[in-house]
Amino acid sequence: MSLLRRALCTLLLALSLTSLPAAAADLAYRDQLLKEAVEKRLWEQRPWQILLHYKKTLAGETISRISDPNFFLSPTGRTDPAAELSATLAAFFRPEAPDGEHPICRFPARLAWLSGELSIDPSRLPAALCSEQQEQIRTVDARAAVLVFPVGHINSPASMFGHTLLRIDGPSKSNLISYAVNYAADATDANGFLYAFKGLSGLYKGYYSLMPYYQKVKEYSDLEHRDMWEYRLRLTREEVDKLLLHALELQRIASDYYFLDENCSYNLLFLIEAARPTLHLSDRTGLLVHPTNTIEIAKDSGILDEAVYRPSQGARIVKIASLLDEERQQAALDVAQGTRHPGSVTAAPGTEQDKREVLDLAAELVQLRLARKELEQDAYSKLYLKILAERSALGTGSEAAYAVAPPAPPDAGHHTSKIGLGGGVRRGEWYGAVHLQPEFHSLLDPDQGYLKGAQIKFFDTLVDYVPETGRPRLRSLHLLDILSTAPRDRFFKPYSWKVAAGWDTEVMEDGRDSLVFRLNSGGGLARRSPFGGILYGLAELSVDGGKHLRGPVAAAPGLSVGVLEQVGDWWKIHLEGSAFFYLVGDDRTSLKATLSQNFRLAQQQSLSLSLSLGDVSGHTVSEQSLLWNYYF
Repeated sequence: MSLLRRALCTLLLALSLTSLPAAAADLAYRDQLLKEAVEKRLWEQRPWQILLHYKKTLAGETISRISDPNFFLSPTGRTDPAAELSATLAAFFRPEAPDGEHPICRFPARLAWLSGELSIDPSRLPAALCSEQQEQIRTVDARAAVLVFPVGHINSPASMFGHTLLRIDGPSKSNLISYAVNYAADATDANGFLYAFKGLSGLYKGYYSLMPYYQKVKEYSDLEHRDMWEYRLRLTREEVDKLLLHALELQRIASDYYFLDENCSYNLLFLIEAARPTLHLSDRTGLLVHPTNTIEIAKDSGILDEAVYRPSQGARIVKIASLLDEERQQAALDVAQGTRHPGSVTAAPGTEQDKREVLDLAAELVQLRLARKELEQDAYSKLYLKILAERSALGTGSEAAYAVAPPAPPDAGHHTSKIGLGGGVRRGEWYGAVHLQPEFHSLLDPDQGYLKGAQIKFFDTLVDYVPETGRPRLRSLHLLDILSTAPRDRFFKPYSWKVAAGWDTEVMEDGRDSLVFRLNSGGGLARRSPFGGILYGLAELSVDGGKHLRGPVAAAPGLSVGVLEQVGDWWKIHLEGSAFFYLVGDDRTSLKATLSQNFRLAQQQSLSLSLSLGDVSGHTVSEQSLLWNYYF
């Protein structure tokens, strides 16, 4: 047992056994501690600033990033560290409270730190019954901490950025019985526009929680099919105890959740800093913060070990299925759906290895059906045991054949902001161009460390300069642009979709360019290509507004098809064709084909080459561009 845990357990035991009222002598002791805290100006020390999540605003004022009033003991505690420290010390001397409700129970990290700084005598404090806290400390039995990164889920706008959480390991060799510290938004909106608006404007509340780790593994790996990366933190046991104590006092505490900065990753940095206050992780974040950013910051600080890859159940199913032909894949699916008896697999012609693979795949699919709640527990158990019985008769086989090759880890990817410099030719006119992509990842950006086939961008802006006109021109400004091309197969049947809003330069019916505001959305299907890429088709609807339209608003149904191929680690190709037919507010027909390529030069550099040819109501428009991209 570490010194910190021994001291805290001793303190809690003493408080539970001591039943002293807040007598005059105790109040005198309280005043003595308050005086000493003022003399030492403890509220200015970094551990206190971390425990209360205080940060300086641009105006130089101090404010806590936590907005929940339940986190503060002083009415002005969110903006006054000194007042909150005094109120905390005073609250420790309050009379007895119901089990778990005394400030001594609610704020164990504050108590531990102040006890160390002021040498607080526990026998001089009032009794405090903290049964739940003592049980949590005993159950977790913290020994080590791990930073966990579940990759994005391609069909969920709420998770396409990925996520981070902390795992606290105990003495068991199985980390599935460890505990997870999670911070997440209370967001259930599936609509991309609504989710983006609420997430950007802080309309969601974020909550800290402590839960068994296996629940998060089941949620991410089995149900959402999200691979996970685990980075062990180089913390001592005493530092892990500090992390746990701060996590305990943050449970059920809410704060305003902002998608681009005060999110899951940023807020967990305070927990790591609480463990080791000499780290300045949260101070190194910029205006925009993402899970991949925080992993990079933590790695640069030297506190992370190398990443360990945990493939999702979905990745394992895809791997086993890749070893089978279509007939045997269908046999495994039939067994998992209960329309074919498992014994028919062992009785069918074929090698034992072929039969093992079919039954192993069927077993994985049955577990997937349970996770999706397609099966009740009793029906699952009966079917699963039948499959295992047939499978056991075939011997062990080679589990190594099912190993999923780790993709590039999150920290191997490009940074989340990009600037592109270059130029091109449009309608025979040369131009220079600046492309700014503040967030996050486009379909053409290198895939290393990112979710394949997914795009999510905010405020994507292209400005060009034509020498003949002598002035810059806004070509496009996309406030929001999300695209999910999720491949379907016989086991997984997601839909592909897109949603976008912003300004685009479009060719009008008379052939001239005009900047229009566009809302665009669509849905469709995608499949894996024979070369490992993605083929997709989307039915779309665009609603435009602009001064050169025939009406105030124009609407056009349309269709887009495309193929996305990764040719080696350094070359990516995207070929897309689209057709839109304006039926309301305009009479245009817009056809366009684009071949785009990205050449990865280094982790933070690439070249993008685009060739396009379009026809708008008989007006042909061709364009070629070349940009050097730098990710920062």
